[in-house]
Amino acid sequence: MKDGQVLQIKLNPNLPLEVRFEKIVRILVDLIEDGMRDQLVRQKAIEIVNAAGVRGHDEIGEIRAITKWVQTHMVYRKEPIGIEYFSTGRRLLKDIANGVSAGDCDDFVILGGSLLGSIGYPVGALIVDSSGDGVFNHVMLVTKTFSPSKEFGDNWIPVELIYPEFELGQSVPVSKVYPLMAEAKHFDGPVAKRSIKGLSGIGALISKHPFGKSLSGFGRKE
Repeated sequence: MKDGQVLQIKLNPNLPLEVRFEKIVRILVDLIEDGMRDQLVRQKAIEIVNAAGVRGHDEIGEIRAITKWVQTHMVYRKEPIGIEYFSTGRRLLKDIANGVSAGDCDDFVILGGSLLGSIGYPVGALIVDSSGDGVFNHVMLVTKTFSPSKEFGDNWIPVELIYPEFELGQSVPVSKVYPLMAEAKHFDGPVAKRSIKGLSGIGALISKHPFGKSLSGFGRKE
């Protein structure tokens, strides 16, 4: 995609909720994959983990450093009602550098997923119902290490990016989930089998969904 590209999408409010989310899914997948292949994004990811003093092979250290950088450098701004804006990872980094960062949870996931994917981590995303009213209202990132970690084992790790005070593995309350990424054959585990700082029961919630609409293994090693 071109440097600085921003997509503006106006979704038909009469479309069924699931159809609207499926359209958003394809856009997010494309933009995350685009960012993962972008050398500028990869250079930034390396710069972030190096500046944080992360040692080689410290997978949790790399994930935590990128999580904290996105949380503290990107600025959350709501979008107009009925309009969705989607930016490339490169454009989001450019806006941060120029002091004009602005994005909603979709954009945070695009940037976080692009940065983590560019240095080899599998990433996916979840659209979640965080208020318990049956309405999907939030998107968050998930990732995992290749070697089991002391904190998260071999589970997928929730990465909540829009709140700077949230630690790795912590999330808004989740009562219902809609796995964003397709290609279920790349998904080989639940998101956090145990409760992690408020993300109670998400593993069970994920397991109820058919893996045909589950998390993709972006960056997966064969």
